Amino acid sequence: MKILLRCFGLTVCLLGQLGSVSPVQAAVQTLNLFGRSNGELPAVVLDEADWRWLRDKGSLRLGVSLPDSAPFGMITGGQDYEGITADYAALLAGMLHIRIEVLRYDSRAEAMQALRDGELDLVGTVNSFDGTDPELALTSPYVQAPSVLVTRCGTSKVLAPDLAGNRLAVVDHVQPTDAVTANYPKAALQLHPSAQSAIGAVAFHQADAYLGDAVSTHYLVGKYFHNDVYLTTLSGVFSTHFSFALNQRNRQLLQIINAALEVIPISDRMTILRRWGAGDLNVAGLDPLQFTEAERRWMHKHPRLTVAVNDGLPPVSFFDGQGEFRGIGAEVLAKVSQRTGLKFDVLRSSSMEKLIEQVRAGNADLIAAFTPSAVREGELRFTRPYLTSPFVLITQEGVDRPQSLEGMVGKRLAMRRGNALSEYIRGTFPGIQLVETATSAEALALLDKGEADGALNSLINGRYMILRQYRDRLRVASVVGPLSAPTGFATDRGALELYSILDKALQSIPPEELDELTSPWRHDVVIDNDSWLHHRSAVIQGFVIFALLLILALVWIAHLRKLVSIRVKAERALNDQMEFMRALIDGTPHPIYVRDREGRLISCNSAYLDALGLPREAVMGKRLIDSPVVGRSDAQTFQAEYVKVMESGTRWLQDRTYIHTDGVVHTVYHWMLPYHTSEGVVMGIIAGWIDISDRQRLMEQLQNAKKSADDANRAKTTFLATMSHEIRTPMNAVIGMLELAMKKADQGIMDRFAIEVASGAARGLLDLIGDILDIARIESGRLSLTPERASLRELVESVVRMFEGVARQKGVRLLLDFDLKASRDVLIDPLRFKQILSNLLSNAIKFTDEGEVRLSVQTVLGVCGERLAIHVQVKDSGIGISAEDQALLFNPFGQARNNHQSARGGSGLGLVISRTLCEMMDGQLHLTSVPGKGTQIDIRLDLLILQPVPAAESPAAVLTDQASVLNILVIDDYPANRLLLSQQLFYLGHSVSDAEDGAHGLRAWRNGHFDVVITDCNMPVMNGYELTRAIRDEEKSLGAEPCLILGLTANAQPEERDRCLAEGMDDCLFKPISLGDLSARLASVQSGVEPSTHGALSPVVEGEINLSSLQQLTHGDHNAIRKLLGNLASSNEEDMLRLIKLFGEHDLSGLSGLAHRVKGGARLIKAGSLILCCEQLETVCMGADSAALTEAVDALQQAMEQLAQTLERHMADPDAVERGAGIAVD
Repeated sequence: MKILLRCFGLTVCLLGQLGSVSPVQAAVQTLNLFGRSNGELPAVVLDEADWRWLRDKGSLRLGVSLPDSAPFGMITGGQDYEGITADYAALLAGMLHIRIEVLRYDSRAEAMQALRDGELDLVGTVNSFDGTDPELALTSPYVQAPSVLVTRCGTSKVLAPDLAGNRLAVVDHVQPTDAVTANYPKAALQLHPSAQSAIGAVAFHQADAYLGDAVSTHYLVGKYFHNDVYLTTLSGVFSTHFSFALNQRNRQLLQIINAALEVIPISDRMTILRRWGAGDLNVAGLDPLQFTEAERRWMHKHPRLTVAVNDGLPPVSFFDGQGEFRGIGAEVLAKVSQRTGLKFDVLRSSSMEKLIEQVRAGNADLIAAFTPSAVREGELRFTRPYLTSPFVLITQEGVDRPQSLEGMVGKRLAMRRGNALSEYIRGTFPGIQLVETATSAEALALLDKGEADGALNSLINGRYMILRQYRDRLRVASVVGPLSAPTGFATDRGALELYSILDKALQSIPPEELDELTSPWRHDVVIDNDSWLHHRSAVIQGFVIFALLLILALVWIAHLRKLVSIRVKAERALNDQMEFMRALIDGTPHPIYVRDREGRLISCNSAYLDALGLPREAVMGKRLIDSPVVGRSDAQTFQAEYVKVMESGTRWLQDRTYIHTDGVVHTVYHWMLPYHTSEGVVMGIIAGWIDISDRQRLMEQLQNAKKSADDANRAKTTFLATMSHEIRTPMNAVIGMLELAMKKADQGIMDRFAIEVASGAARGLLDLIGDILDIARIESGRLSLTPERASLRELVESVVRMFEGVARQKGVRLLLDFDLKASRDVLIDPLRFKQILSNLLSNAIKFTDEGEVRLSVQTVLGVCGERLAIHVQVKDSGIGISAEDQALLFNPFGQARNNHQSARGGSGLGLVISRTLCEMMDGQLHLTSVPGKGTQIDIRLDLLILQPVPAAESPAAVLTDQASVLNILVIDDYPANRLLLSQQLFYLGHSVSDAEDGAHGLRAWRNGHFDVVITDCNMPVMNGYELTRAIRDEEKSLGAEPCLILGLTANAQPEERDRCLAEGMDDCLFKPISLGDLSARLASVQSGVEPSTHGALSPVVEGEINLSSLQQLTHGDHNAIRKLLGNLASSNEEDMLRLIKLFGEHDLSGLSGLAHRVKGGARLIKAGSLILCCEQLETVCMGADSAALTEAVDALQQAMEQLAQTLERHMADPDAVERGAGIAVD
């Protein structure tokens, strides 16, 4: 009982201890280190501290893991660890005089984690992929292996260089997948746990290629997959270095192992590699051949070659019982294929002459095994030999047989025709009677039969043949002749690239590898590859008997089959004809039907039934008039046409329409033709149609689209003609009046009236451009409203005041009838409302010569008192408009045609814009007119009423007290505009400074104090927006009072004003700006300087080059005129340099912009030819004619050079300024 209790207690303790063991510890197994490297160990030099550390350490723990990574590390017998890594570990143990313990883990991850935790000292077979771990350190590599590609044997598929669309197998923890993916981005990557698994996937069609290191790949292919896969080519993706991995903290052990690995000699390293099948790393494409570019192109063009093989030259070349090419030549060809990637197709031949003929005729590219001779070298080109064997004399067994060539004198010597020793024997032993045969086998057969006394053959072939067929009958007597029998490849004399490729491939095969290929064939080993030779007679006799019996049976069977075949063919032909007819009719996508002489339907295809939407039984056997297909009238028409076709015997083709029973009208191309019997009797009609309804609709749509395009084209022509008229009319007034004023100015007469007329015409032209822009915004949907608080009465009265003078001049009374209830603040776009009233009053006064124009504003409060309904009426007593013309007035550029008043001016855009603006305000505009009595326009709007706000001091009151001088900075990249604005500000009495771009302007602003900055928005270096942001940032950082920044641009768009405000500007001014507008905008600015009578003039000029006008503009300041001309000349030089640069870069956008810039300055001095050249270049830049571009640039450059010369001459003559002489540049 006590014994049982003790046993139970012991069991409990053991179970408790086992339960306390961690899973990782339970998986660790200690193995024996089985190293195969023996002999003298190299001495390693270490410091005394290192030796002391090793003695204290006592042993090193080497970690290995599953699965095996052959041939680096393998577990054999369940307890021994061997391989390349084991051999190196054993060397290290002996060199460092320390014991190495091997611990096995279930996975590589567990082993690496144990190394990080300090449970192991080192782990073997570690590559650079694992070396990326920052906690690990790698020793010097003990094996360096290039990467190789492995593909499957027997496949005809040629792998692309980038493996596109192929499955590429790699080992998960060995190959750097990022490098593999970078080199083969189009390959489908497969990760495998081991190299053996990955190569197996290729061998068994689960992958197309394997990429791995050369050492393990060569070992595994040679041991397990020799007949399944082969190494194709060297891959330059990576080169794998195998090292020992240590913990990063164990630096002393890292130095010790590196020192030991460094002294291991190359011979020992090669011994280890050779021991594990990797000593010949230069095989199978691992040592890349240096092919020339021509050779690579040749191989790419000829991936498969035909090799001629002699089937009677064993063991060099022969065919086994299954017809497979065997022998030393076959194995050498396989090596060549591995190194070059070429594939070989075998062409069997029975004699050397046939081999040569096959190459000559181009049926074969090379001969697998051939011995050169003087005669053959004139016909073929021979590579270096891969096999050399001496010539021997073969005789029959017996003591009285010849032993040498001397003993063969007077006897018969059999040899293969073309043998290399034939000339030697004829010259040295003329008494020997030579018997030439087609093959070496025939020579031995003659010797065996006694028809020859000796035979000459190579040693390897003769010995093999004796052992195979003539054992104990023939023997090798002696080695003869001064030459050996070299065997190599033979090519055509002209195939230089192929010869060079084969020769380089043979050079890459080391001699020891060739010895390994030939050694199995040099021993007494015979492969019984042809049982046919042993049983040929019996097989032939049995075959003859069987053939006779078979012939008798076949004759009878053939007779019966012939009778059956005739009947089957007839039935098949009939069925084929029926099937053909069915497919021809039923498979046609268009309806086809057949009717008899009575009009009954006897056949139709599926398309016919689908088109009519009826089942087959509803129409078969019925006339069209009896079936619910079409209306009765259409059916009768069709029936009459059927009869007409059958009576006339001619076909009928026509387009026609019919109405289906569902009411849909179809347009079809209908055809009918009669069909006859073999006697020519008409039996009915075959008919069908093609539905062209969709085509007809497309034709109608095409016609409509063409009409719309023609209308649009005519509208464009009308628009251009109208615009030409509307623009030229005010331009005629501007140019004519200014020309008249200039002529009078030359006579000392100041014609103010002409200038006023020109100014009025120019303003009208500006209004016309504004209307055109509004029309463009309307058509593009970009016209928008900006509602704000406004007094309705003030808006109406301001418009009336504006037209009072015009009405008074014409003698027309302008009356305002304003309802006092409309004196409210409302939410409205004041600019657009005034535009509507201005357009209507302008038209009313323009077409009223006597009487009155009445503007009436009546209001009705809404129900809730929050909205105001406005009724605006403009009524005149003018000439009126006919009803026909009223339909045209609301089209762009539409004017009344029943009067001559239209010639007075107007583009015909006002009413269109006014009506559009009313509709955008949710209102209505209605026109009524009677010719000869007048016109009335009614506008109805519904506006939101705003609550009154406390009255503020009027701007007029503020302005009356302001007479201070402002310090203003003007920034513009164009000198003429800069001078114009400076002179305008100087005229207003302000102090002005200027700068040529944003960068200079920013420096000027920093160095001075300015109340106002007026800047152009678009400038080089730094534009106005960037300048504004920079100024605002500096003002914010310095805490300074913000100055007034005004943008100045020619882009008169609301979006431009919004952008200026968004960038930090206070307002945006649009070019051209008048003195009144400029003065009004600056009136509210507080000055920081005292008034002065002397202003700083900007060195910019505006206006004509005529010096009298410049003198008026500059108040007679001759220095300012000279400065203007100097700036114009400098700007002209810069623009010429920029013109050449942009033309050299073919920058069309830049050239167009430069031409526009130069044109602006040219207009100021009225340089007509320069303006024309600029406009021509702008037009050419919109096209792609390089010749026209060159001519336009050349013309502009010449015009600019002429301007430069003219300005230079004038500036050189100081008296010209005072004389007021003009400069003619045109």
